Amino acid sequence: YALISQHDIAVTNVQPLKTVVGQGYTMNINVTVANQGDFTETFDVKIYANETQIATAQCTLTSGTSKTVTIVSNPVNVQYGYYIIRAEAGPVTGETDTADNTFVDGRVKVGVPGDANNDRKVDMTDVGIILRAFGTTPASPNWNPNYDINNDNKVDMSDVGIALRNFGKTE
Repeated sequence: YALISQHDIAVTNVQPLKTVVGQGYTMNINVTVANQGDFTETFDVKIYANETQIATAQCTLTSGTSKTVTIVSNPVNVQYGYYIIRAEAGPVTGETDTADNTFVDGRVKVGVPGDANNDRKVDMTDVGIILRAFGTTPASPNWNPNYDINNDNKVDMSDVGIALRNFGKTE
């Protein structure tokens, strides 16, 4: 019998690292991709919020390997509301098994930048939440990426300033 070599990539997980993102700001999304085929493959991974593409990244994987990549979205310039996050990989040339090239998971709320408690308005409660998180980073035990409004991996005066600039705004 003859072995048949194949091209086959897959997305096995997608996880937005925030549940709330300010309209016009970026967010990080972890995507796990796998090369289930017999060849080294280079392919694009596209991230969607519902039907709007918000990010693209290129990946290269050798045969039989997988990796998780963190993709930074473009500024999320969609209407306020809830969005389902989807990752799509490839397809690569010669691939016939494309059923596993898409993975859907994670719901993200796009709202007013600075609405830390997701109550559809920016007020003193939000400013207080951000101030209590002041100085935290992903290495901090109490890190919450939702409070890092500008997505620079730290809660600082920039995040407080964004909340203050949007103070009183509602969805």
